[in-house]
Amino acid sequence: MLTRVIHIAGVAVCAALLLGATQCQSSSSNGIGPNGPVFVTTLAVEDANGVLSSTFSSGETIQFVLSVRNRSSSSQTLAFNTSQQSNFAVLHSGTATEVWTWALGQSFSQSTTSLTIAAGQTQTFTVTWNQTDDNKQPVPSGAYEVIAGLTCTNGSGSASSSTSSASTLCMPTGIPTSGQLAPSVYISTLSPFTIQ
Repeated sequence: MLTRVIHIAGVAVCAALLLGATQCQSSSSNGIGPNGPVFVTTLAVEDANGVLSSTFSSGETIQFVLSVRNRSSSSQTLAFNTSQQSNFAVLHSGTATEVWTWALGQSFSQSTTSLTIAAGQTQTFTVTWNQTDDNKQPVPSGAYEVIAGLTCTNGSGSASSSTSSASTLCMPTGIPTSGQLAPSVYISTLSPFTIQ
């Protein structure tokens, strides 16, 4: 009888550990769960009418649409140190030379915030760019790239300070450095476009 009780207790402990591990993995700070990436992040470059485009006339309004899809089977909550939840940056093509960063000049509440994305749902963030640089000067014709992502502090829903893995996986709140231009589950790939 004692052996049976020990066996049942052991099974219960193992089940609790497995369930706990699954929950930790599905909301881990690196955004990778037991079934692969929890989020899929994409970036569309559009004209002012919302039509996908890769070539724009000088001075034409360009629209950037960041989409973050929760591909898991449960709601996921992300934490942010401020009310800023996304950022967008335009760079000269093939370089780490930043031309324009959306967050510069914006005002954000310094209160921590969170974002919950339901299972299978997509959250979008849209900004427009009038082809001026950070100094409000028109940019010249040429090839550019844009990157965007969530400025989350981590993927676990905790609003505490950033972990090193989360800080490299989430979009910076200011101008990105060359080391912050890599795609992740929270950051899009670099999307090229041309201004004529």
